[in-house]
Amino acid sequence: ERVVSDAGMWRGTVTVRASDLQAGYRELQRDTARVKQMLDAATGNGAAVSVAAVTTRTVYETGPGGAQTGRVASYELERAFELTSSDIKLIARIAGDASSLISEGVNINSWPPQYFFGDLNAVKVRLIGAATKDAQLRAEQFATNSGVTVGPLRSASQGVFQITRPNSTDTADYGSYDTGTVEKVVKAVVTVEYSV
Repeated sequence: ERVVSDAGMWRGTVTVRASDLQAGYRELQRDTARVKQMLDAATGNGAAVSVAAVTTRTVYETGPGGAQTGRVASYELERAFELTSSDIKLIARIAGDASSLISEGVNINSWPPQYFFGDLNAVKVRLIGAATKDAQLRAEQFATNSGVTVGPLRSASQGVFQITRPNSTDTADYGSYDTGTVEKVVKAVVTVEYSV
């Protein structure tokens, strides 16, 4: 069954490297303000923006042979942003706009947007019913061609669901969920055993 995503998520990370921790923090605050300004200008009703706490990593000098000397070379400060919204076009636009901040000197890593479909449980129930009905029709066709009749149901089991991009042949033993496309195809496999 083909479905269209009704929610999306964008993630971005701003990173600053500086020899002085306080100077690095001030630079990160400037970059944070610019990212928030972009998000505030673009987001509408139903959008949720979260800004993570600052994470700091100390980078040590390395000497000959790659061994650390114990002297501090620099500090790396990082802050993550996340936007969720039911406005799919907004999510795609933010992903593009965030990358343009690089030209302003903001060191941002804009991750590809992710898209989700909220009512998957209802789709799964419909697919199990359709797959079970299809299994019975196939069993009856096999039986007719073999000169026998289909007897009672002996067992039935549900396999994993594959949620893929349209026209994809991708499968996984544990199931799959493609979040890179707005349109998705949900596939179900049901194994049914009958007596003949």
